[in-house]
Amino acid sequence: MAPAQPKGARIVGPWARLKLAWVLTLNAAYDARRLWKHSYLTGIKGRETLRSRMHMTGHFLEYGLSMRSPRAGFGKDRVALLCDDLGSYARHYGWDATCEIMLRTLEAYRDFNAGAGQDIAALDQELGQIAALRDWQGAPLRGGTETVTREEIQRRGKIDFLDFAEARHSIRRFAPGPVAPDKIDRAVRAAQMTPSSCNRQTCRVWIWTEPEAVQRVLAMQSGNRNFGHEVSGVAIVASDLTHWYEVEERYQGWVDAGMFAMSLALGLHAEGLGAVMLNWGEEYPQDQALRELTGIPESALVAVMIGFGNLPETLTVPVSQRGPLDTCLTMNLPLKG
Repeated sequence: MAPAQPKGARIVGPWARLKLAWVLTLNAAYDARRLWKHSYLTGIKGRETLRSRMHMTGHFLEYGLSMRSPRAGFGKDRVALLCDDLGSYARHYGWDATCEIMLRTLEAYRDFNAGAGQDIAALDQELGQIAALRDWQGAPLRGGTETVTREEIQRRGKIDFLDFAEARHSIRRFAPGPVAPDKIDRAVRAAQMTPSSCNRQTCRVWIWTEPEAVQRVLAMQSGNRNFGHEVSGVAIVASDLTHWYEVEERYQGWVDAGMFAMSLALGLHAEGLGAVMLNWGEEYPQDQALRELTGIPESALVAVMIGFGNLPETLTVPVSQRGPLDTCLTMNLPLKG
């Protein structure tokens, strides 16, 4: 016997079900079309897709070099691909930070193999040709591997993170006044340290702090109506679809963007600011309207907004009590077979 429906349960009839199925199909098609158009499922399409492949290849070499006992000469096919991509990228788009990092990574690979007794003459010659394209005036950038100690990691990471996390609240009451720009910069720099798939660094964030612009952006989102007027800044977090290249990665952008957004929220918290996640669970016409307003490109997979501002001296927040640990944690579930 089926359980009784609770009071106020949503009853969905056959025609409403068909309508829901049609709306779901339209929105799924909207997402699929954008992934097909902007990713490189069917091949390299431009600067960003080439940059993504370079980051993926460089990441493969870096984590190979970081293994306990790297095999001399590993990944020669990846090295050849990265050299070709780096030379092509530099000639077509100029030398930028990605080029600088990839060159440093290739140099680290060369140096490791030279120390392992490998013949690196051909690679050394190719790197010389690539370095001739170098035109870098920015701050020094690194690639390859570095040695760190347990003591250093533990010393720099020594905070009571549980206490830090328990002190974070979704803030919906803010003190008036602008947020210091350096606090925003530090929070975004912290968010950049978020892990990303194959170190592709797909996430982008657009931030507005000018009051009129903040209110126009917030008006696109339906969950801030009773407090949005107090918000001093709003961020939109997205993953760049041009960095994905396999069908099985179709949801990975949401994962990358979600992790980045949480790091950004914690970064704002660490700077003494208040922040609140603002869901971007909208159908595709509203998603398009947001892009028309802001100029955010179609290739950006918008995941969430974050409203933020200065904390008042005292405020009231929801308890939002979390359940007992066993409602979340399962340890050593027996495996089948």
